[in-house]
Amino acid sequence: MPPAKLAASLAVLGGVLWILHALLGGGDGSVLDVLHVIGLACLMAASAVFGTTLVKGDAVAVRAVVGVASALLALSAIEAFRPADTSWYDGFWGVVALVLGGLALVRGRGRWTSRRPAGAHAR
Repeated sequence: MPPAKLAASLAVLGGVLWILHALLGGGDGSVLDVLHVIGLACLMAASAVFGTTLVKGDAVAVRAVVGVASALLALSAIEAFRPADTSWYDGFWGVVALVLGGLALVRGRGRWTSRRPAGAHAR
């Protein structure tokens, strides 16, 4: 699966899980906590995978650093302004992730190819 499609799919999954978490009340409970943690992991993975697509070339170390930095930037943007009552807040970020991931999937339909372009102009 191409990295851009993987990032968009993870963003949609994480967004849906956070919206479900908010709709179920967002309180303390083992199932609700699992929804929140898995949703957060999906959103951070989506950010990391998207960050790796920003690096052109085959520098694996640079891709890894940019991927980790992108995931931490997304985490800090979400957690920086977290209020005490977080069910609606997580639901808001879930909607944002769902919309952005869904738009990326719709815009990329038919363009997901795993082969690299060939020719002199393909740099």
